[in-house]
Amino acid sequence: MNLLINFNIWFVLALATFPLIAMQHLGNKQAISRLSFFRTLVFVAPFYMWLGIFTLQPHKEERFMYPAYPALALNAAISAHILLTWIGSKDPRSLVSRIPGPIKFYILTLIAILAIEAGILRSVGLATGYTAPLSVYSPLREPGVAHSGDNVCLSKEWYRFPSSYHLGHATRAKFVKSEFSGLLPGEFSEASTGFGLYPGAWLIPPGMNDENQEDMGKYVSCSQVVASLPQLTTT
Repeated sequence: MNLLINFNIWFVLALATFPLIAMQHLGNKQAISRLSFFRTLVFVAPFYMWLGIFTLQPHKEERFMYPAYPALALNAAISAHILLTWIGSKDPRSLVSRIPGPIKFYILTLIAILAIEAGILRSVGLATGYTAPLSVYSPLREPGVAHSGDNVCLSKEWYRFPSSYHLGHATRAKFVKSEFSGLLPGEFSEASTGFGLYPGAWLIPPGMNDENQEDMGKYVSCSQVVASLPQLTTT
């Protein structure tokens, strides 16, 4: 459902790639067509594989599909190419060849405009409806509100940590102990010297592991959380 909302007609085209390729292959029995058929399957299969695997997973999140976006775009482009080739066919045996060219042009143009408009509206909707993490920290930038060394509590909501980069240099995002017992995100090192030409982001934060084991060093006590911004404290 998210893919349909995000990609509208292009997601439908991506799903239709294999049937369209099969129909195109059945219409051409030449050996070179068979070779092209199997070669094309190699390129279109990753999208179906990724979609199938994560559709079977009981736990679903939209971010699981991000790696498949390039494959989706490729499949949609292949489907669009096949359809445009068929629509532009001048074979007198084809029904579509009897449709006047201007009519086909206007229909395709209308479909393309609607698809582009739907994509723009989706982007605008995301920008206007989900920008709270980008704006909720704005009071911290006002003079006298936040002071260097203050902490902002994110409670156990680890997924809000990326938005903490909008806090500025005065404050830091911190977590308090809750029923969550997994590994929380760690802050990048802010070292400026002694680590080569690119210090900071490439250094592994302390307490990290690849087994999702809890690191108590990621927590602070409630007394260490900035008290002047209760509206920013997640409960």
